[in-house]
Amino acid sequence: MQRRILPLSEQDTPGLLQALARVPDPRDAGGRVHPLPGLLAIAIAAVVSGSSRVVETVKWAADLPDAAWDRLGANPRRVHRCPAGA
Repeated sequence: MQRRILPLSEQDTPGLLQALARVPDPRDAGGRVHPLPGLLAIAIAAVVSGSSRVVETVKWAADLPDAAWDRLGANPRRVHRCPAGA
């Protein structure tokens, strides 16, 4: 499967993140590394781009440019990478 990275435009990001901010975050506050709206936006964009498995979504997210992570309020250096061949 060829993965595509669709641009996450600055115009689209605020509206999407505002909508996703209404989703309750069930995670323990002490274990949160990235904001839930940003994680959900990444997952949605990955699926729209053709990812159908969690490992594909993680690999897709790892290929995002730092600017996209910044717009989502997340830090790409805090992402746990998948092992090669996973």
